[in-house]
Order: sequence, then structure tokens, then C-alpha cells
Amino acid sequence: MSVKIRRKAERMAGAEAQPHDGYVSWERFEAIRTKVSSNVPTGRHHGAPKHGDALLAGLIRCRRCGRKLTLRYSGMRHHIPRYSCSRAWMDNGGPHCIAFGGLRVDDAIEEALLGVVGPGAIAAATAAAEGARERRDQVRDAFSRDREAARYAADRAFRQYDAADPANRLAASELEARWNRALAHAAEVEGKIAMHDAAAPAPIADPASLGVLASNLKTVWDAPTTDARLKKRIVRTLVHEVVADIDDAASEIVLIVHWVGGLAASCACPSAGADSATALPPILSKPCVNWC
Repeated sequence: MSVKIRRKAERMAGAEAQPHDGYVSWERFEAIRTKVSSNVPTGRHHGAPKHGDALLAGLIRCRRCGRKLTLRYSGMRHHIPRYSCSRAWMDNGGPHCIAFGGLRVDDAIEEALLGVVGPGAIAAATAAAEGARERRDQVRDAFSRDREAARYAADRAFRQYDAADPANRLAASELEARWNRALAHAAEVEGKIAMHDAAAPAPIADPASLGVLASNLKTVWDAPTTDARLKKRIVRTLVHEVVADIDDAASEIVLIVHWVGGLAASCACPSAGADSATALPPILSKPCVNWC
């Protein structure tokens, strides 16, 4: 029996980053490897978005045992999602923790997500764009100062070369080389300024039009032409993880949404068709800072 062991490159004996020129940079290679690893559905990774309509595939976790919930589809067209905590049963024949239909849960997450991507988010995006424009102006000012210094250095080198004694060929040759280097540096700065100006970002849209776009986002989201994988990518951009449990006393599915960035919010939806092995536990069976 062969066992494959994957080690990080920096931990390997004799590993050296970029010993030779490669097809891609080392940073690009690391980004590609991280992306490929995150596309594998494991306990630490969500996996790549698939064609199914369920928004929380790979993102939702059981509050009672900490395992990822599995997903299956039912109905005549196999389009009705259902989440269940059956990993313990599949691994070692343990009992099922919770199971519930996914339509109402996905609707609750969708409502919370569209509420986040609203006028407040548009205002934050506008402020971020203004900050980026200010930083770009600062870079342009720095380039202008560099150009002024390079031009002064080139002019000074020319005056030194022009004042040199032509009979002293060694000194004249050295001063001419300094002048050429100063001219090359000035041309390099001019090229950087030209590239900076050519890469000017698109102008910021009017905040009022952005607000109208945000109000129409639900229409775009609900459009039948909107790809399910695009919705999942949007969800994974904003949501780190969702922890779920069933409150049998209140007949509700309790969801704790962990947003990217560290904030968390809770919501609940009716638990029609939900199955629970036990009542909602007041204390988790084991401490787990990543999912509780």
C-alpha cells in the first residue's frame, strides 16, 4: 500500500524558491496551488462551486458535532435541496444529528446577503474607490518629483561634461558616461509616468446610479438566466461559513452566518420537514472555535 504525503515546499529539505526561470512566478505558482487545494471539498475547504442550485454546498456545518452537512436533491426534477448531518452515520454508523430542507434556508441566506450588498455596501465601495484615486494621485506626485530630480541630475551631468577639458580624454569619457546614465534614468522615469497615466482606472459611477443598481440586484439575482455557480461564488466571497441547528421547541432552523472578516449574524426560518435526533443543546458537546 502506497501513501502519498504532501508537504509544503518551504518545509522540504533543500527547497529553494525560483532557482531557475519558470513558466510562472513563484507567487503565481503558490496562488494556483492554493486555489486547487481549496477546490477539493474537505473539512477545511469548501470545494469548487458546482451546478446545483443549493447556495450552501460545502459552507454549512452542524452545530452539534461540527461536521459539514451533506447535500442531496429530491423532487421530480431533482432540484429541491436537503441538508443533513449524516457524516457520522456514513463514517462509523453513528446517529444522524439534524436534517432539513434547503429551500427556506437558502432563502434566508439570500435575504441576509442581499441586505448586506445594499446602499451601505455601495457607499463603502464608493469610499474605497475614492481612497484608491487619492493613492493613485499620491503615486503620480511621487513620479513627478522623481522626474524633476532626474532632469536636474541629467542637466548637472551635462554641465559637468561640457565644462571638462577636451584634452583630458579620461575625465571627459567618464563624465560623458555619467551624463548618458542620467539621461537613461530620466527616460526610465518618463516611461513609468507614461505607463501610470495609460493605466488610468475607469471613472467612478454616480452614487445615485449605484444605488439604483443595488436596488435592482434582487431582480438580477432571481433572473432565470443568472448562473447558479455565479451565485455561489458571490456567497463564498461574503460568507465564510454557516452553522446550523434545529430548535424543536420553537420549530425553527437556527443559522449563524460567519461573514468574511470575522463578523457573525444569526437568523432563523421555519423548520417544516426538519428532522432532529435530540433537542437543541444549550452547550456544545465539544469546544470548537471555528464553527461555534
